[in-house]
Amino acid sequence: MSQVDVSKFQRARLIPATDIKGSHDQERRATSAFLAVLQGVPELTKAILKEFGVPAGDIQTFIEPEFKLDTKKVRPDGFIQITRGGKTFRIIVEVKTGKNELELTQLNEYLDIAKIEGLDMLLTISNQVLDSTGVHPTKGIDARKLRSTALVHLSWMRIISECIILSEHTGVNDADRSWILKELIRFLQSDASGASEFNDMGTNWVAIREGVRSGTIRKPDESVVDVVTKFQNLVRYCALTLAARSGVEAQEVIPKAAKADGRKFLLAEAGELLSRKSIKGALKIPGAASDLEILADIGTGMTHTSFDLDAPSDGKNKSRLNWLLKQWKTVPGDALLSIGYKHSRTMEVPVKLAQLKSGDSEISMDNSKEIATFRVSIVRSSGDKRGRGKGAFIDSVLSQVELTYTELLQPLKPWVSSAPKLSETVVDLIPKQEKSDSYADNPDGSEESQSTAHSSWEGTAEKVETENQQS
Repeated sequence: MSQVDVSKFQRARLIPATDIKGSHDQERRATSAFLAVLQGVPELTKAILKEFGVPAGDIQTFIEPEFKLDTKKVRPDGFIQITRGGKTFRIIVEVKTGKNELELTQLNEYLDIAKIEGLDMLLTISNQVLDSTGVHPTKGIDARKLRSTALVHLSWMRIISECIILSEHTGVNDADRSWILKELIRFLQSDASGASEFNDMGTNWVAIREGVRSGTIRKPDESVVDVVTKFQNLVRYCALTLAARSGVEAQEVIPKAAKADGRKFLLAEAGELLSRKSIKGALKIPGAASDLEILADIGTGMTHTSFDLDAPSDGKNKSRLNWLLKQWKTVPGDALLSIGYKHSRTMEVPVKLAQLKSGDSEISMDNSKEIATFRVSIVRSSGDKRGRGKGAFIDSVLSQVELTYTELLQPLKPWVSSAPKLSETVVDLIPKQEKSDSYADNPDGSEESQSTAHSSWEGTAEKVETENQQS
């Protein structure tokens, strides 16, 4: 029997990414694929929905369910029903793909349906990424409609990231379910699916960037807030990318002000962008020695990625520096290191890290002060383009974040002080008392000594009693 060369054959796919016609067909196929895999791979349901209070249980998924709202027929993209014991948790699903954004009118209608039918949640999915405030990307939703129904948003990038973490890092303990999950990842990562990465800084990016550099923008209006929001989206996108590659839940650091009042926080950040000509954010990676900070200096067109590390609390300054340098095998040529002294609010002038490691240069240290902090940073030119590709702002920031984490932060371990040593002089918790002179005269505590002491006590008692009677 002759061998058939199958290397050029097109492999059969569980979820084909071909022959998708138009945005409606694209949304319908993405919805059906995602919801079907949720039902077939319960581990994915848990990974994606558990944090929102969705219980585990028997899951059923549907596409384009029909509801009646007054005299109108309304069809959301999907429906999830989870049953556990005698309780049922039900979710309406609305999906957008490509550049299509969620529509306020549709969402308000679905929330009305949820109230009428007693449904628990409205889940929206699109390529819109949440900013650090965590506020839903669709503005104008009637807050009164959220009293009985939860509103949750997931970006396609977040879903892809969770799928990759589960498939490549956590693992699925079933070969068939594992293959199904990989097929979903392959489909969502294809251009035809419409589930894309964060790929646009928005229509206001160029004008605001140039206005900040020239100083012609005086007050933070909605266009400035939009640029700040897009940067927060980018920070979250960086977190999702690191999460997918590392297998841990990397997240953007959410300031307390953003949690307290999202709108006020964004306006304050917009004001900072105009006054300081920069925007900032930070990432928290579980297990990393420090948070990774990102600062986009729009005025100079430079991106700063950095992190601070506590120096050892004992030893001389030279040994503290060597403790840090020994943890890296190699470092990027443009990486910088600066030191901060105890009780000082400023950092010293940075020095190239590679030259410190090679011994070609030394860092100036004041040995009358203690080094308390090390700051490691990389400063590079930012891309200017609003989209993706060569010369794009998004790609330049993402690549610098990945480099800073992989080459500089990932190899480091925080300082742990040595365990305390036991004293050689303190042996007993309660030291033995010294022996008295009388005890020394009779160390064995003999009956003779005890009898003498007893007689002495009796004689004293008789003498006191006689004196009392005479008086």
